[in-house]
Amino acid sequence: MSSENIDLIESYLKSRNIEEYEIYFIDRKAYESIFLKNKVEIEREIKDFEYILRILSHKQDQTGVGIVKGNSLDPKEIERNIDMCILYSKHNLSSKYSFPSQSSIPNIIMADPKIINDPLGIKNDLVEDLLKEVQQQKDVVPTFGRFRIHNNKTFLRNSNSVDLNSQKTYFFIEFSLKAQKNEKLAEYWPFIYIKEKDDLNLSKRVEKWAELAKASLVAKIPIPEKSTTIIFSPRVLQSALNDVIGENATGKAYHEKISLFNLNDNVASENFTIIDDGLLKGGLNSKAWDGEGSPRQRSEIIVRGVFKKRIYDQKYAMLEDEISTGNGNRTDDGAVVNGISNFEIPPGELSLDEMISNINSGYLLEQFSWLMPNPLSGTFGSEIRNGFYIKNGKIEYPVKLGNVSGNIFQMIKNCKFISKEREFLANNLFPYIAFEDLTVSS
Repeated sequence: MSSENIDLIESYLKSRNIEEYEIYFIDRKAYESIFLKNKVEIEREIKDFEYILRILSHKQDQTGVGIVKGNSLDPKEIERNIDMCILYSKHNLSSKYSFPSQSSIPNIIMADPKIINDPLGIKNDLVEDLLKEVQQQKDVVPTFGRFRIHNNKTFLRNSNSVDLNSQKTYFFIEFSLKAQKNEKLAEYWPFIYIKEKDDLNLSKRVEKWAELAKASLVAKIPIPEKSTTIIFSPRVLQSALNDVIGENATGKAYHEKISLFNLNDNVASENFTIIDDGLLKGGLNSKAWDGEGSPRQRSEIIVRGVFKKRIYDQKYAMLEDEISTGNGNRTDDGAVVNGISNFEIPPGELSLDEMISNINSGYLLEQFSWLMPNPLSGTFGSEIRNGFYIKNGKIEYPVKLGNVSGNIFQMIKNCKFISKEREFLANNLFPYIAFEDLTVSS
C-alpha cells in the first residue's frame, strides 16, 4: 500500500514537471502496554504515516533544497506541499548538491519475522515476563511503565532512479521502580530502545534497576578528588562519546574547520577503538541505506588510538570530493544531517569485576542527571545520579549527588581498562571503560 502512496505523490511531482525530487515515506505501527503499579492499565495500537518531500533548485554553483513534511494524501494537501517545497527550494540556496544515484545496497534483514507475523502475541508474552521479573524483586514496587513494539516500513524514491524500501522492528521500555526505607524514598526510572529481542535480557535488566533504586536510599555524597579513576557504564558512555566523537568525526566538522581530529593523529589511548557501523546487528540505526539512499557501511573511526576515517553524507562528500559513507541521517523535521549510525567499541580483556579489583580508589558510575558535553570542546560537568565508590578493589558504598567534570578528548587519552562485557543501548554497543584523571566535587 505504501508503494502505491509513493506512486500517487510522484505522479503529482511529475505532472508539475519537477526534474529533481525525493520522496521519503515512513509507515509506522506500534503496539503498547502502559502499566500503573504492577498491572497493565492501557493497551494501545498506534498506526500512522508521514512523507517528506525534497525538491532541488539550482542557480549557478548553488543548490536550493526545499523540504516539506506531510501526513495527508488528500490531493489538495499534496499539491499544497509541493508548492511550498518549490518555494523553499528557490530561497534556501547553499552549496552544490544532488541526490544520490543507484548503487549496490547491502542485503541485511532488520525486521524479526516472528514480530511481523504476531506482534500482539510477542508483546503480551514479553509484558508477562517483564511483570513477573518486577514482582520477584524485593523491597521495590513499580509505579509506572511502558512496553512497546515498533514495526516501521521506510521507502525512498528519487528522480535519479533510486527506489528503496526497508522494514525494521524494535522495542521500547520505560519502567519506574520505587524503594522506601523508613521515611526515605528513592526511584529509578530508566527508558531504553533495544533493537533485538535477544538483547532485552529482562531478568538481568530488572534486577539491576531494582538494585539501583535500593542503592539510592543509602547513597552518600562522593569524596572530593581532583584526580581519580572513574568507570563509565555503557549508558554513561553513550551520553559522553556519541556527540563529541561523532561530531568531530564528520565530514561536516572537517569542512567547517571545527574538527579536532586530523587523519592519522594519535587521539586516544592505544587500547581505544571505536567503529561506526551502519550494518551492526542489534544496532537501532542499522539499515542497508541511509536517509538519502546511500549504502550504509562499517567505518573504523579510531583504531588503537589513531584517527583513521571520517564519515560523510552526500552533501559533505561532494564538498570534499569524497564518497558518502552512508552517514546521512534523517531528523524529525525531515532534513538530512551528517552524523553517526551505530557506535561500537570492541571488548577489552578484563571482566568488570576484574577492573574494579584493580582500582584502589575510584568510582563506578551508572547514570548522571544530564550528561551533555560540549561537542566542540569536549568539556563537561554533571551531577551523579547513580554510582558506587570503589576502595581497595571492592565496591564500598553507593554514591549520588556531587559533580564529575572533565574533558572527553582527554578522557579517551586516559583510557585505563575496557571490560569484556558489552551492552546494547539504542545505537551503541559499548563496554564499561575506566578513565583516569577525572575530577569529583561534592
